[in-house]
Amino acid sequence: MLKLIFLLLLLIPFSQLVSAEEIPDYDKPYAPIFFNKPIYSWTEKIEIMIIAPSWNTGMNLIDSIGGDPDYAVNIYTNNHQLKEYKLYETDTTSGIFTGEIILTGFLHDVDGDRINDTNPRTMGTGPNGGYLQNDEDSGITVSFEFADGVVLSESAKIEWNKGDLQIIDVTENSAKIKLFERDMNLNPESIDTVTIDVFSEDDIAGVTIEIAEITENSGVFEGIISITKDNQSSGTRLYALPDSQITAKYTDRTLPKPYNTNDDLDILAQEIIISSIPTTERLVMDDLDILAQNGESIIELDVGQTGMIFSKIMNTLDYTHDFAYIVQIKNEKNDVVSLSWVTGQVIPSQELGMSISWTPNEPGKYSIDRFVWDSIKGAIPLTGVISTEILIQ
Repeated sequence: MLKLIFLLLLLIPFSQLVSAEEIPDYDKPYAPIFFNKPIYSWTEKIEIMIIAPSWNTGMNLIDSIGGDPDYAVNIYTNNHQLKEYKLYETDTTSGIFTGEIILTGFLHDVDGDRINDTNPRTMGTGPNGGYLQNDEDSGITVSFEFADGVVLSESAKIEWNKGDLQIIDVTENSAKIKLFERDMNLNPESIDTVTIDVFSEDDIAGVTIEIAEITENSGVFEGIISITKDNQSSGTRLYALPDSQITAKYTDRTLPKPYNTNDDLDILAQEIIISSIPTTERLVMDDLDILAQNGESIIELDVGQTGMIFSKIMNTLDYTHDFAYIVQIKNEKNDVVSLSWVTGQVIPSQELGMSISWTPNEPGKYSIDRFVWDSIKGAIPLTGVISTEILIQ
């Protein structure tokens, strides 16, 4: 606001600022009207400025305009009006008059509980503390009767906006939920709150949290969700494992055209929890062992003989992890002759023995590739690929 005033002061001739005209120039009325924004939401605070050096009547006096039925400043929306609203000069010689009002919207349920969340009203005389009701598809106009029969006016739009929801600063331990939603700045002189649903691939029920406006009249809301790997979701704590996706949902019930006042829309934000441990270091897999059907280790495997491709895997993490142990066998032509897997779950520090059976049908040299993923569908590697060559007689 101050920057705008300073800029306008530079545009006004110095002589106009330091000396007032005793009689306004009816033929060249000069009193431009400014809003602090080109477009407002339905319950925002509006700052108004009128530059009227002709109405600066004295060097040592803070003047006012508008509090007079003959030279009124009127502020109105489609069906509601603040009459003779008074604006005051910013200092004794500026000729710049300012004031503010708060839009109070119309009756509407913004959170889906079937209770209206607004208090529409029109009251106040200025320069502050004015309230002005507005209807759907409305705008705001300020008029100033500069002189007898000379009325100047300026207008701005009032409209709803679609919310913008984000998940930022994601770690294994927490994430920040951020919502840009001017329409939920229901009281521009206090901190408003908004309800957000947050859930994960590991807990689709999730939690419902309340996030708060970062400052009065900002329309920007933030809240922190903590992430746990070993507890149930509760309060502002969400159960979610590394590499899984978390989702935040905000239901917007103040949507711009072509939506109508009865419509609602779920606004989603999604992010992946990135672990500080590389995926291929999550589990440890030992050397290959080939077992006979009786469980004894064997050195060679013949055509038609069934062997068990055996490995031990250990969980080095501090939380339980799903896994898929996969064995791929290729012949000398690099053709895959066998592809099998076993899925399971391994708890912290646990070591599991995994085996997959294979019966070679032809002699030759084969390559056995062993690796572990989080799942067949997810295909996130939890170990590197370990290849071993074997000769079948």
